[in-house]
Amino acid sequence: MFTKYAERYVLLSSSAGGYLGINANDHQIERQSSPDDAWIFHTHEGAVTHARWIGEVHGETPDVVKLEL
Repeated sequence: MFTKYAERYVLLSSSAGGYLGINANDHQIERQSSPDDAWIFHTHEGAVTHARWIGEVHGETPDVVKLEL
């Protein structure tokens, strides 16, 4: 996957056993097996903010992982 952004980050949940993504039908957070299908953030700060919000709601904060271009 190519992008015009210099950085890409995804959220990784150890308890879900994969990356976190957004379901296109009902917009629920769900597990994705590939980082290519995961919810992509273009800044570290954005990814960390969303990881913290998810942690507040779900009780587990996912890891922020930087993807290589």
